[in-house]
Amino acid sequence: MLRCTTPGVYFEATFTIEWRPALRTRLNLEDLVLSQTVSRAGEVAQRFEAVEVRTAQDTINAELGTPHHTRAAGYRCLAAHVDLALSAAAREHMAQQRADEARVRRLRFLRTHLYEHPDLFVLDRIEQQAGFLDPRQVADWQRLARSIAASGQWWQPVLEQWEMVGQGFNDIELQNRAMLALHDALRRLNGEAPPDRSPSARNGLSP
Repeated sequence: MLRCTTPGVYFEATFTIEWRPALRTRLNLEDLVLSQTVSRAGEVAQRFEAVEVRTAQDTINAELGTPHHTRAAGYRCLAAHVDLALSAAAREHMAQQRADEARVRRLRFLRTHLYEHPDLFVLDRIEQQAGFLDPRQVADWQRLARSIAASGQWWQPVLEQWEMVGQGFNDIELQNRAMLALHDALRRLNGEAPPDRSPSARNGLSP
């Protein structure tokens, strides 16, 4: 198994290795040859995506096909060939990944060209609906379309941040005070005077 750049996917590798032992051999020499060959192949394989399995194989073989003189390691004149493949699980993983990426691209396309325009959303629903159209269903589509379009307006992120500010306090009273403080700050930025929140003002008394 050789690691590639695609998360969760590995190349299945089959090696054919030719080498000659040096005059003075060492123990476990065959294991050493295999280990160093796999290491050389792994350095190349991890530069490729799983879909580039054939390119990765050709590049590795170009590297391993050159005699690799390692007399000090106990062998010499090494040449190797590797066959790369993807397991059934890896192919299934890649197919699912491609399907997920295609779905994300489609959703982004729909958001840009359809759901950000309420009229197009309703027309799309009507076009896909066969037979008689229930006016109540069309009205539901219109409300949903307006809601989708409105969620992207400038005030929606402000409301989300407003809610997060309130969640930063455990006490209900502190939550309310924090949210009112944000509200008053926004009014000041808009050039408006914040309302008088003094106890006398709440009780309807004049100062």
